[in-house]
Order: sequence, then C-alpha cells, then structure tokens
Amino acid sequence: MPADAVAEIKSRLDIVEVIGGYVALQRHGREFTGLCPFHAEKTPSFTVSQERQAWYCFGCQEGGDLFTFVERIEHVDFRPALEMLAERAGVELERSGEGGRGSGRRRKRALELNARAQLYYAHVLWAADAGKPGRDLLAERGVDDAVARRFGIGFAPTGGAAGDALVRYLTAKGGASAEELLDAGLAQRARGGLRDRFRNRLLFPIRDERGATLGFGGRAMGDAMPKYLNTSDTAAFHKSAAVYGLDLAREAMAHERSAVVVEGYFDVIAAHSAGVENTVASSGTALTREQVRVIARHAASLTLCFDGDDAGRAAASRAIDVIAAEGLAARICRLPRQYKDPDEMVRSDPAGFASAVASAQPEWQVLLDHALGGAEGGNVDARRGAAERAVAVLMRIPEAATRELYLQQAARRLDIGQQSLASDLGRALRDGTRQRARVVLAPPQNVPEKSDEAEVDDADGAALPEWEAYLGSIVVHRPALAHTLTDTMGLDVDELTHPTVRRIVRVALDVDDEVNAFPLHRLTTADQRRAAMLLVRDMPVLADDVEPPLLARAMADCVRDVHEATVVRSMAEIRNELHRAKEDGRDDEVQLLATRLSELATQAPRLRGTLSRR
Repeated sequence: MPADAVAEIKSRLDIVEVIGGYVALQRHGREFTGLCPFHAEKTPSFTVSQERQAWYCFGCQEGGDLFTFVERIEHVDFRPALEMLAERAGVELERSGEGGRGSGRRRKRALELNARAQLYYAHVLWAADAGKPGRDLLAERGVDDAVARRFGIGFAPTGGAAGDALVRYLTAKGGASAEELLDAGLAQRARGGLRDRFRNRLLFPIRDERGATLGFGGRAMGDAMPKYLNTSDTAAFHKSAAVYGLDLAREAMAHERSAVVVEGYFDVIAAHSAGVENTVASSGTALTREQVRVIARHAASLTLCFDGDDAGRAAASRAIDVIAAEGLAARICRLPRQYKDPDEMVRSDPAGFASAVASAQPEWQVLLDHALGGAEGGNVDARRGAAERAVAVLMRIPEAATRELYLQQAARRLDIGQQSLASDLGRALRDGTRQRARVVLAPPQNVPEKSDEAEVDDADGAALPEWEAYLGSIVVHRPALAHTLTDTMGLDVDELTHPTVRRIVRVALDVDDEVNAFPLHRLTTADQRRAAMLLVRDMPVLADDVEPPLLARAMADCVRDVHEATVVRSMAEIRNELHRAKEDGRDDEVQLLATRLSELATQAPRLRGTLSRR
C-alpha cells in the first residue's frame, strides 16, 4: 500500500475521471485534451495525462497533479483539497490535533491579537487618510456605514516601505513577539524581518458564533492579485470550518430553522441589508462538510444562492452532495438572469432578492429539471440523453423514498417506462458503490506553505537549459533515478543552474524508493507548473522497450553537460577577474588565475576548442 495519504488517494482516483467532472475531455492519442478552465480559449491546449496522473495547459502554462487542479478549480488551499479528495477516495485522514495546554494558549493569544488587529484595521478605515480607498470601495458597492461597522469591516494600509504597519503597532501596543504574529497569521517573513500579511486591502473579520475574530478575508484594491486573500490556517482559524457572518446570522438562522449560503463577503452584507439576515458564506472555499456541520448547529436546512454563471451552478451542484452527506435538506435559489450574484441583485431590487430566496426550490428538483432540459416531448435521442442525465442525478439522492418519487416524475416527464428507468438506476447504483475499503492515514506533514499572494519566484525569466530540462523530466517521471544521478553518476545538485530543477531533484532524493509517482504537492505552485510541463513531455528513453544502457548513457551525457556548463561559468568568472588583476598590476594573482584557468580547460575536453577561441 502507498506510504502516505497523497499516494493512496492518487492510487484510488483517476485524474481523468476527476478533472472530467469539471472539463469536457476527449482522448487524443495517449492523452486527453480539452478547453482550459483557467483561461479563455477556443482551441484546446489543456492536456491531462492519465498514465502520469498530471495535467498541463500549454496556453496559460498552469499545471500540476490532482491536488493542484482541485486547489485551483475550487479556490482552496492544499488541506481542503486533500480532504475533498480523501472523502471521494474513501481515505480517512487522521486528526492529529495539537491537544494540550500549549495549543489552548496559542489559540487564546491568536484571538487576542486578531481582536487588536480588527480594531486597528477599523480605525484605519474610518479615521485615517490611508483608509480612503476602502471607504471609496464601500461607497461604490453601496454598503451603508452602519452596516459596515456592524460587520467590523476595516482597512489594511500599505504599511510603508517595509509593509509592516500592523507588525509595528502590535509589537509596540500589544507586546506581540515575531513568533506570535506569525502564529496568528497576521504577518509573514520577509527579508530583514516581518511584514504584514494584509496590505492595501479591505478586510472582513471572520468571526465565530460568539463574535471572536478567528481570522480575516482581504479584498484587494483595483486589479491587484489575488483578488481575495484569507488568513492562513492557525491555531484559531481553519478556513475549511470557518463560516462568514455566523455571529450576526445565528439568531435569524435559529428562528427560521434555515440558513442561506452565498459565495462572497459582499453577498452576505447585501443579503443582511435586504432583510435576509440568516445569510452566511463559506470563507473563500467551496462549501465543506465542516462548514455544513457548523451551520447545522443552528439550522435544519440550507438554501444555496450562488452566482448565476456556470461556475456558480457547478458549485451549487457539488455543495448539494456535501449537504446530503450530513443528512440536511437543501434548496437552490435561482436569481433572475440579469443579475450575476446576490450583491448585484440587492443593489437593484432588494425586495426581489428576498422573494427569490423565499421561492427557492428543493435541491433535487432543480438538478432534475436541469438534467431533463428541453427533452420532454422531444425525439428519441433527446429523451435518451435526458434519461442518462436524470439517472446521474437520481443516484446522488441518499434517501430511497425521495429517490423513488423523483424517479417516477422523471419517467412520467420523459414518457418512458418507470421500470426501465429504475433498472438503469439500479445498475448505476451498483457500479457507483463499488468502493475500496476505507483506510485511515496520516495527512502529509512536509507540504510547503504557499502564500495566497503573488508568489516570489526565483526562477522567473530563468532559461531552462536543455540538459537540465532532460534531467528534470527523467526525475519527475522516475524519482528513484535521482539517487543514480547523484550517487552513481556524480551529479552535484548545486551545479544545476535552474532553481526549479534543483528543487525537483532534492525532493526526489527524499522520496521513499517504494513510491513511484513524483510528489508534486511538495513543490511550490510555480515549481509544480514547470514539473507538470516536464511530466507531460514524452520521454522515449524511459519506454519499457528501451535497453537500460541507453538510459544510463543519456543520463550520463546530461550529467557531463551540467559539469561542463559549470566549468564554462567558472572560466568566465576567472577571465573577468584575470582581466581586472592585469589592469591593477596584481602580477602574483595573474599567474595564479592563469594556472586555474588552464586547469579548468582540461576538465571540459569537448568544449576545449570553443573555449580557446573565447
């Protein structure tokens, strides 16, 4: 059995099946292609390799593995993506939990610092010149000052040249240490010290049901990226369990016995302004089971009111399964087509929004209506396709009686025999429930923390030498060969010029020999893109019918090229220093440098003729 949760999940799930739930894929030779979901295109440049369990878009240069795709498409971090895929694969993740007094103290201190930070951000928004961009944005979005104050909205200033305004404030006024600020998710390490995590952003405090500030969601000004930035997971804040607006909505939720779930912070605020005060939102993630459980403490049903575009409809459909798994009823609110989200509708027609929520239909009815489309009374092909889509919906309904009622409706509307549709449904249910036994595994511990902000990439603009790209491809395809390159063939990892290739080789050297798949999740986002590009490259030298000596020779040639490139760089540096020594009259150094140059030249025999002419 694979040694960790990531490997086990990958062994149980097919990347084509998972991505195919989001993207229409077509087989193209050994790969699958489709239109990239991350940028607009008319010609497919999105490639999925079933054999290598990787994906890459040649249009926008995004790529990675199964986990990276779910992170991008669901707008979540690694941990929520891991949990979503683990649930689908039947893998139960051990809950390590940081029990004990130490964890309690860290949480208490994080809450204290978050409370001070919230007051600081609110002061900047309402009383400082630096908060004017935030005030302007609130006015532009039609948010009343009293409502904004009720939600505790604030503004994070740019923080000066060092970007550390909050750090300086909490250090001076709150007596906070650097480690406490990092631990609370309010700061991040920077050259020379700490800088604020949130800068030049409108901030929405994310509070628990008692009103304690767990973390923040920050909306960027203008076109800055990312548009929304959350607090990273801390002792107090777990994004997969946080529910925005819960403290202000819980009384209305308890009274109505239902909750309205929207997608964004502004959507929650707009809904409350329209009188729909039982409205909450997931905190920048797809709706999770943890969030549903939190909501279920106050409400018996959920009404989903997501954006009206394709992504919003798909998110609502996926959320239905999460809600059903927790045994709760759900409804889906469909906004009029002219409005893209609740916030936009409330600004135009607040009463209409409240009416749309009140008239929301049961979840399975909405999904079945969408599946049947306009096929009722249509030709055989249209009704056949609709029947297949209907079965796909019916098999998701957990209660047998409810499933039977909707099956009767679907058969009647399509004018087909109920028994025939029931037979197709029974076959689908049998096939769909053939799951491997659940296992319990520890989640990976060595995943690099990825900043939600634009990643500082030390490889940006760095050319990828052909021989290093070749070595990188070999290593991501077969991680075990990294030891052959270093231990047998003498590759010095520090000689590699491209930082991504260096990191790829180092990760591979740390992989258990029994693990065949390269662990992309151990790389940063930018490195994953390049590693995915190398993974989808064809490597004929790694084919099963290639003789081992041919592979060994190809690897040795690459190692030699790396050595010789190092020699070339060293010789260029020595030439420059030799030139300066001659100009300065440092005769002793001239002789030493000339000798060293001569010695290096003998180490690159294939390049000797070229080097002598430089």
